[in-house]
Amino acid sequence: MDKNLRQLLTAALFAAMTAALTFFVKIPVGNGYVHMGDSMIYLAACILPTRYAIIAAGLGGALSDALGGYAVFIVPTLIIKALITLPYESSGDTVLTKWNTLMVLPAGFINVLGYFFANLLIFGSGGAHIALIGDMIQAVGSAVLFILTAAMLDKIKLKKMLLN
Repeated sequence: MDKNLRQLLTAALFAAMTAALTFFVKIPVGNGYVHMGDSMIYLAACILPTRYAIIAAGLGGALSDALGGYAVFIVPTLIIKALITLPYESSGDTVLTKWNTLMVLPAGFINVLGYFFANLLIFGSGGAHIALIGDMIQAVGSAVLFILTAAMLDKIKLKKMLLN
């Protein structure tokens, strides 16, 4: 199979997993919810070339917002989820490198700050502050799930099997 097609199909799979883990695995908090979809975005960013990771992240997050009744967040989600892919590095044969492990910090910061500003514009100061705690919990949960999942995927050499 052509490498570009394989990368596109892998991006579609990550978009679907992101949407599913965002839509189906959620805990209501404040004026939103905590989900684990970002862990799939982090994995996509470590496995796929950046352009494919951005597509997977934006589409997966936006699809979940559209399906879940959060249409007001579709545009902010497209932007924020694209941005959280940028700190990660996808070269090499492993997902969980020292660099990618550390990048959960700036990615989480981008996510929390991005949604803080989106909530500020949509709900005002009170709503933005209420959502802040949930967004921080989500960032930590997604980081932990990403690290655990990436370690397991590296043991079975999934990255090499998927894209080489």
